[in-house]
Amino acid sequence: MSIPLVHEGAAREYAARLFGGPITENETNPTCLTTATVLIDGNGDRVALVMVNQGANPVYVATASNVGSTNGILLAASGGSVTMDVTRDFTLPSRRWYGLATGGTSAVYVLEVIRVSLGSGKM
Repeated sequence: MSIPLVHEGAAREYAARLFGGPITENETNPTCLTTATVLIDGNGDRVALVMVNQGANPVYVATASNVGSTNGILLAASGGSVTMDVTRDFTLPSRRWYGLATGGTSAVYVLEVIRVSLGSGKM
């Protein structure tokens, strides 16, 4: 799968300086179930992550598969979100994230920012 580069401009230049190299973005819309679901696998090159609950039911997200109301971050129904980057949240954006919908399946919008290594062939 080819990942499009972020548009040229001041924002991309700033992010490249902040994260130490060129970046790209990837968007997905995984479905969160009423059992623990992997929303996004871990990626050591991911430097920022945004997750938004698009469903009508609350969703909990966590880096552990025992995600739930006592172990997770609440994404409120219809727009609750969490945003993280390595400059403030250390390795959290790079981790595998699980989700659990409380009352039925919910779509989750996931936007990841990935630092591209020019020698890796990831562009």
